[in-house]
Amino acid sequence: MKPSHAMPRRLRILLIEDNPVRIEKLRKWLPRDVILVEARSAGQAMGFLKRLKPGELSGLMLDHDLHQQALTSSDLHLSGSDLMNVIIRYVDQNVAIFVHSMNPTGAERMSSRLKASGYSVTRTPMAQLDQTVIETWIEEIREE
Repeated sequence: MKPSHAMPRRLRILLIEDNPVRIEKLRKWLPRDVILVEARSAGQAMGFLKRLKPGELSGLMLDHDLHQQALTSSDLHLSGSDLMNVIIRYVDQNVAIFVHSMNPTGAERMSSRLKASGYSVTRTPMAQLDQTVIETWIEEIREE
């Protein structure tokens, strides 16, 4: 006989963010059972996304302006908008996406493109984020 309650699976979230203060804040707001993977530049994010295995990610948190921790000279010219084709090609549509960019034009462009491609997208600028917003998003992922 199977147990009446299953252990919840551990969620793996990719955080694409270049600001160390934001990274730490988001890390503290996530539940302890969430595995947070960090990509601190657009190039690093592209590499990670291209190597994804099906079902590896539950969620993706996306910033637009990603220049603070550029690892290569090409990173200086890349943004979250440059990740759209990679996300659409390599990320399953059942992966929830949270756009937390403070860049209103970039955030809108990314959100619209991802929604048009069939992704579930939540958009809240970092300045309006708090732990409750993040916890609500995580609960929505768990329910799906």
